[in-house]
Amino acid sequence: MKVPSKVKLSDVTIKNIKGTSATKVAVKLMCSKGVPCTNIALSDINLVHNGKEGPAVSACSNIKPILSGKLVPAACTEVAKPGP
Repeated sequence: MKVPSKVKLSDVTIKNIKGTSATKVAVKLMCSKGVPCTNIALSDINLVHNGKEGPAVSACSNIKPILSGKLVPAACTEVAKPGP
């Protein structure tokens, strides 16, 4: 049985990230349902994926990020699942 994390992330900014992702899920933000992340900011992210699976995506769970600037891929377009 997996025990949910009790670590709370807050006041984190991720910005000015550019490059190529080896996997389709270029951005993955997973927070605990019991202790969701707060005040997480995403700004000026430009990540591409050139694989057969299609363009890069962003996956999130239990987080509502603060968004600004250009975001490629668009933030939190899929639900994040555990695993690679």
